[in-house]
Amino acid sequence: MDQSLRLALQQYQHLWKHDSFPPKTILLKEGEIARKVYLIKKGCIRTWFNHDGKDISFQFFFEGEAFSSIESFNKQTPSPYSIETIEQTDVRWLLPEDLQQMRQHPLINTFLMDRAIDRQAAFIQHFFSFLRDTPKQRYQNLLAERPQVIQRVPLQYIASYLGITQVSLSRIRAQIK
Repeated sequence: MDQSLRLALQQYQHLWKHDSFPPKTILLKEGEIARKVYLIKKGCIRTWFNHDGKDISFQFFFEGEAFSSIESFNKQTPSPYSIETIEQTDVRWLLPEDLQQMRQHPLINTFLMDRAIDRQAAFIQHFFSFLRDTPKQRYQNLLAERPQVIQRVPLQYIASYLGITQVSLSRIRAQIK
C-alpha cells in the first residue's frame, strides 16, 4: 500500500467501529440484509448456505481481508448466504453510508475496486476448478494457494468447500502424505 493511499485511509479512521466475536458466531443469516462490511484484524470467517439440508461452505476470509454479503450490502436485499466466525475474531466494520463516504475519495475507490476484482477472480478460479479438476487436484491447489485454510479451518468445512465428503477428504489427505 503506497503512502498516498495510507494517508487517504487515515482520514476515515473515525468511521470504523470495532467488535470481537467468539467462534461459531453468526454475523449474518441467510435471508437477512447485510448492514455492515467488515475487515478482519484477527481470526477466520466462512460464508455458507443451506442446500437441501446440507451446509455448503464456499468462501473463507482471514486477517487483512474484507467481507460482507456484497450484493445484499450494496442493494439492501436478502443475503443468499450466512457469514460465521470459525475462530475468535476481531473485526472493524463500516455502515453503508460510511463506506459510501470513503468511496468518494478516488484513491480509496480504486483500492476497493481492485480488491473486489481480486476477490471475484479468486471466486471464478474456484468455480472453474469444479468444472475441470478432480477433488484431489482441488485439494492440492488449496494446499498450494491457501495453506491457511488447511491449517485453520475444520475438515468438515474444507470438505464442503471442495464439494466432497469428509471421508473422501480423509482419503485424499492420506494419499498426499
